[in-house]
Amino acid sequence: MSAVTTESAVPAPRRGSRGFAIWIAALVALIVLGFGVWIYQVVRGLQVTDMRDNVIWGLYIITFMFFVGLSAGGLIVASAGRLFGVDRFAPIVRLAIVEATVTIATAALLIIPDLGHVQHIYNLFIHAHWLSPMIWDVTVILIYLVLSLLYLWLYTRRDLAARGSWLALGTKDTGRAGRDRDHHLTYVLAWIALPAAVLVHSITAWIFGLQISRGFWYSAIMPPLFVSSALVSGLALVTILAFVVRRYGRISFADELGSFLGGLLAVFLAVEAFLVLCEVMAGYYPGIPTDAVHQLFTGRYAPGFAVEVVVGLVIPFILLAVAGWRRRPQIVVVAAVLALIGIFVHRANLIVIGLGKAPIPSPPGTPLGIPQANGSSFATSSVYFPTIWEFLIVIGIVALAALVLTLAVRYLPLRDEPDA
Repeated sequence: MSAVTTESAVPAPRRGSRGFAIWIAALVALIVLGFGVWIYQVVRGLQVTDMRDNVIWGLYIITFMFFVGLSAGGLIVASAGRLFGVDRFAPIVRLAIVEATVTIATAALLIIPDLGHVQHIYNLFIHAHWLSPMIWDVTVILIYLVLSLLYLWLYTRRDLAARGSWLALGTKDTGRAGRDRDHHLTYVLAWIALPAAVLVHSITAWIFGLQISRGFWYSAIMPPLFVSSALVSGLALVTILAFVVRRYGRISFADELGSFLGGLLAVFLAVEAFLVLCEVMAGYYPGIPTDAVHQLFTGRYAPGFAVEVVVGLVIPFILLAVAGWRRRPQIVVVAAVLALIGIFVHRANLIVIGLGKAPIPSPPGTPLGIPQANGSSFATSSVYFPTIWEFLIVIGIVALAALVLTLAVRYLPLRDEPDA
């Protein structure tokens, strides 16, 4: 068996280390700033954003979709490894579950600023329209969050009980019999978690793919495209976290696992590229490119599509397709970062291009609520770019996710070390 590289042997920082304290302080400052800006948005209303009656979704929903994908991809990796006996995943399964739990909770939190007022949260359930994919999405996300927490608890409760932690919730049997029982329960739960992870992102895709008035979205390819992008982004984030956490001694694995993860990510990137090609061909090949396809290739959003394809698909695939490069952890991490950027840009393209063309294409168009520069309160198309307030709120929420993830990685037992 290959030895663990020297990187995995780097000692964890001391509990009171200065670098750790600075990191936590910076995250807390960003959280406080984001919370303060959110209060400002609640007082002033969604008019402080660049969202209007035509562009009804913006940075909040773009980031929401991105985090749902991160969570689904992470839990798919963990559950698939457990179900199909991929033992090489064992060192990172707990980390993948932690990642999935934190990111799905973050996704749920991102819905709040998009609603505008806090009381609108109650309306989602009090006046739920159960034929709408939106309420399906909210419901399955909450169920998925509970499922992820249960999954994480089953994996860690014996080790927590051995430490005397209250998080073990009264677990008494910390011996082999108890571990074997929990091992069987995680296998049973994996049968639920894997389809749930696929379902949570498929329902998010149906929110878009079932809207007949939006030609760029109305497509049967949306669910498989969403699931494939979730696999790319989820595996990419787990890979990055695995190398970072290994560097601080919280987990250990041989470089062969990193190379395997890189190869698997290359496969997912190839599938993602194929589905993107199918989506574009359907709109371009008939000879009369749709407005959305025009925006992708030569319109105002063409640079974003170039980033999605070149930076997010082509370059990371090349980096990971060469076996020699894939054995170098630094290259695998760089490719994973580029893949994450590409998927985020893909989400942004989906929103801004899909909403850029009004459902009423003829003048006067869709009412915007406020007069524009030309004096009209209507528009047949719109251009969206987030305001500074939207950026700060999202940064605050992401900082909260990073804080929770940091504390979870630092204090939860991430090594799977059953009794001998």
